[in-house]
Amino acid sequence: MAATEDLRTGLRLVDASARMLDRVTALMSAVGTLAILAVMLLISVDVIGRFFFGRPIAGVPEMVAMSILAIVFLQIANTLSRGKLTRSDAFLGFVRSRRPRLGDALDALMHAAGAFLVYVLVTAFHPLFLRSYGRNEMVGTVGQFMAPIWPVHLIVLVGSAMLLAVFLMRTLCLAIRAWKGVPDEASRSGEGAP
Repeated sequence: MAATEDLRTGLRLVDASARMLDRVTALMSAVGTLAILAVMLLISVDVIGRFFFGRPIAGVPEMVAMSILAIVFLQIANTLSRGKLTRSDAFLGFVRSRRPRLGDALDALMHAAGAFLVYVLVTAFHPLFLRSYGRNEMVGTVGQFMAPIWPVHLIVLVGSAMLLAVFLMRTLCLAIRAWKGVPDEASRSGEGAP
């Protein structure tokens, strides 16, 4: 599966939008990577504190659980944008090798289905975010560690919205390629398809 910015359509506005979307998702993914490093550091310090000093850091399980959810949604849009989201595309590859335009049309249809499912996620999660923000809902144990949950809900909402944007962009690019018959970069340069 090609990266979104590699699905060139020949239309400047669409191609520029795909490149911009790819850069925004790459920035979100980098923030997710930094969060992974922070979680690793937090766990290490907690283990050292428990083992050597008998003083664990309060709230580490809650912070790790919230961080994992946030990290997934910070990085998933870029995973799709880079063409690295796990999927089975043997049939699609077979069709694309014989009829590239039909392959792009089927791929666009699959991405449209993905966009619909993510749209359902966004519309279902939006009220949860509003409730957690409005009520300032907290997680943790009273008297030990309490943290607001709305920042994580906001990250899930923004990450889902970006995932929806990537699905829609890929759907648009693939549909245009299917309609216009835009060849792949490999076929333009004379290389065979794998």
